[in-house]
Amino acid sequence: MDRPLGVPKAEFLDSVRRALDRKPAAPDPAYPRLLDDVSALQVEAKRIRARLIETRPALLDRFAEVAEAGGWNVHRTSDPENAMAHIQSVADSLGVKNAVRSDQEVFAQILVDAPLESTGISVTTVSHSPDRSRESLRSSIIAADIGLTGADYAVAETGSVIIMPRKGLSRLVSVVPPVHLALVRPEDLVESLDDLFLLRRLEYHDKGGEMGSYLNFITGPSRTADIEQTLVVGVHGPKEVHLVLLG
Repeated sequence: MDRPLGVPKAEFLDSVRRALDRKPAAPDPAYPRLLDDVSALQVEAKRIRARLIETRPALLDRFAEVAEAGGWNVHRTSDPENAMAHIQSVADSLGVKNAVRSDQEVFAQILVDAPLESTGISVTTVSHSPDRSRESLRSSIIAADIGLTGADYAVAETGSVIIMPRKGLSRLVSVVPPVHLALVRPEDLVESLDDLFLLRRLEYHDKGGEMGSYLNFITGPSRTADIEQTLVVGVHGPKEVHLVLLG
């Protein structure tokens, strides 16, 4: 009988364990955090948020360093005018004609529409409304030279920007245009993936069991080595990513 296509599950998991130098043993105790109740999550979340505020300056430094190592072009500033000037500089250097942006709170702090439009750049906000169909918004995203987003979270441990797709925030804004620019605020920052997942679990309970279908982790430009194990940038998403860190 012919061997089934693909790698058997046991063989795949064994290769992962060897790569991580892990033994094939179940966690002990098994998945303890899943047994926490909401009150315990609330206590832990309060502790995490206090730690994040206390260590924020160091976390900002670490996030900038790790993100840059991962391929982000990082620009740090606490001045909204400087942030906008940098965004304009990036757009000018790339010859941007069409831009799309998400509908997130950070764009009330960094007003990008008017400055970009004053230089002849068309800016489309991806927000569903009676006069904008899904097909029209999709066409605008496909035609865009750059996608601008905020961040729901940013993880210092991995240099990742986390986006939670929802109404007013299409995942396509960050993955379809050839260039992605993310605006990250200090309050978006968490230290680790453990912080992120615990806070998300609490949000799940706070929202009555609704937390969306997935998270979009962006850790530098799109990469793949599927073809002859040669690293290629920009195949499955943006080939160039910029990050404006507001702190």
